[in-house]
Amino acid sequence: MAVEIRPVAANIIRLHIGGGADRRSRLLLPEAPARVDWDLEETSAGWSVSTGTASLVIERDPFRLRLKDAIGAERFVDEPNDRDIRGEYHHLPTGHARGLRWLTARLKPGEALFGLGEHFGALDRRGQAFASWMVDAFGVRSDRAYKNVPLLVSSEGYAVFFDMTGPIYYDLGQASVAAWQATVRADHLRAYLIVGDGIAPLIHAYHQLTGAPAVPPDWSFGFWISRWGYRNRDEVMAVARRMREERVPCDVIHVDPYWMRYHEGHHGDLEWDESAFPDAKGMIAELKALGFRLSLWESPYVPLDSEMRAEGERKSFLLMAKDGGGPALVKGFAKPSAAVDFTNPDAVEWFKAKNRRLLEMGVAVMKTDFAEDMPDDAVAHDGTPSDQLHNLYPLLYQRAVFEATTEVHGYGLIWGRSGYAGSQRYPVHWGGDPGCTFEDMAASLRGALSWILSGAAFASFDMGGFFGIPTLTDPPSPELYVRWSQMGLLFSHARAHGHTAPREPWAYGEPALTIFRKYAQLRYRLLPYLYAAALNVAKGVPLARPLVYDHPSDQTTWHVDDEYLLGPDLLVAPMFVPRGRRDIYLPAGGWYDFWTNQRFDGPRWIAYDAELETLPLFVRAGAVLPMGPDLQYANERSWDPLSFDIYPGENGRTDLQVSDDHRELRLQLTVDERSVLLDGGQLDYVPDVRVHRPDGTPIDGRLRERIEVK
Repeated sequence: MAVEIRPVAANIIRLHIGGGADRRSRLLLPEAPARVDWDLEETSAGWSVSTGTASLVIERDPFRLRLKDAIGAERFVDEPNDRDIRGEYHHLPTGHARGLRWLTARLKPGEALFGLGEHFGALDRRGQAFASWMVDAFGVRSDRAYKNVPLLVSSEGYAVFFDMTGPIYYDLGQASVAAWQATVRADHLRAYLIVGDGIAPLIHAYHQLTGAPAVPPDWSFGFWISRWGYRNRDEVMAVARRMREERVPCDVIHVDPYWMRYHEGHHGDLEWDESAFPDAKGMIAELKALGFRLSLWESPYVPLDSEMRAEGERKSFLLMAKDGGGPALVKGFAKPSAAVDFTNPDAVEWFKAKNRRLLEMGVAVMKTDFAEDMPDDAVAHDGTPSDQLHNLYPLLYQRAVFEATTEVHGYGLIWGRSGYAGSQRYPVHWGGDPGCTFEDMAASLRGALSWILSGAAFASFDMGGFFGIPTLTDPPSPELYVRWSQMGLLFSHARAHGHTAPREPWAYGEPALTIFRKYAQLRYRLLPYLYAAALNVAKGVPLARPLVYDHPSDQTTWHVDDEYLLGPDLLVAPMFVPRGRRDIYLPAGGWYDFWTNQRFDGPRWIAYDAELETLPLFVRAGAVLPMGPDLQYANERSWDPLSFDIYPGENGRTDLQVSDDHRELRLQLTVDERSVLLDGGQLDYVPDVRVHRPDGTPIDGRLRERIEVK
């Protein structure tokens, strides 16, 4: 068995088992680190390869790998002796047989495992087993996944990125509590072993290999309204006008497949149905006058009876069947479809041109749905076998649309469902089709947080749930709609979407409409905070993230998957019941209840009682929370006047970069135990300042240069 060890960065070592060590990666960036200075030491037991930051010890007999950090502490070790009392293996040692190759690693007592994409079970993957194989998950309740990412992150300070596009099967301590194993059906296994203290440096290293997330435009952090679907122009405009009448802030209206001539729900020809949507440019202009941007649905699947299919087949732009009988067919829907071949550069340009035409008429963003069902008998233009293209297909599809959007609008943005390694470069992704239940609401949050622990920075889900239970068209209860909307409006990105039944807040009566409006208005006042936090993605910090991301050494956070941090200073604990009590974990530091100003000092659990109108929300002590004006849409006017809510405690600061009439304004506000100081920017007004006190009595003031905080 050939084994190649190659350090590529100070904390990243490539492991290649099998032949073809020089074959090109389909997942790495062209500029990904490829070599670093290293030392080789040979001993009687084997060899040691060291960069100074990380070392990999290779033992001869039995063959074993040990990954160590700079001080020699063992982070990862493969496991050749996972046996029972009979000597039988639970997991075979790292090796190969019958076209399979696998890596077997020791699981230390108490070790937690994270990542591997958007899975909906417990955030700690230990004890679970599933395959990295793109599928339509048909909901959020099974081990099926729309987004599979071959990145495994351990609480022991290591990560393993499998540079593979074919199917991977993971047993994460299910067959045996003493080991995890990853198995591939291929003639090689390539993995990158990463060392890092905490979650953040491990994901940063993964970004070095596969790319960092782009930052979406500021308006994308506003509210998106959608359903499956608005059937004509009159419905779209009626919703837009009602949003403004009800004073519910909103930036984006999305139209699902019904905007096209072919709208089977899974494919389309990217041509307007002019009978239902006459004068599309006029509709876009009318929406723009009201402050709305338009999002349109699309799919990589092409209707067989469309001109697009005929053109694509004539020009060899479609995936073809192995038997030579025409296009490879996407099945499982009411009608079969062809699929665009994104391995063909000319086909990519053809598909991008169709998107560009829509974007140039004023469409703001495309919802890149589906792509999980690439035909198994497909023959690709570049010769990639179908089992190696299957997981890669969504990445190629979404990259094409993201690039077309960037070329036309100057910003990159999609609204995608499927994903693989590298998809984090092309945000935003939402979480598929949850049912309208509190159980699915919790699963949707776990899926989003897992996606973020797999390298993404932005995520969303269908507020209210997509399909009804017991019948598909049943809407969520008003209480579920409110609770899901509170969570969604204080998450990375916010979209309400559902199966035929309305998701507009007035459809749920009072008090749902009033509560929804309250949280939507809060989101818009927080836009300066959210956008500034989004820009921290360049520093490797996702906008929304589980507690373990910021507190990896606190073992309690390893298992908290029903709370999350939003930006540097907010902690959100959604309610999964209409009203009542839930337990909330507050990590180390001081935390203020956003609604009452009551201060709690962590780490600790608290019991919290909440009526329907209250979402448990906490602010970090020492935070300087920038608040913008009331807006009906993000770019209604510049984000001023700004005010600053100061929560005394540990030294803190806020960093802002906000748009002010297309002028970039950068300022920094710092707070220590005694004073607050504004630096680095000029304001044309004197901002309000509120200093929050634990006794619930905020102190109002005006910030000029320095204000005392006694």
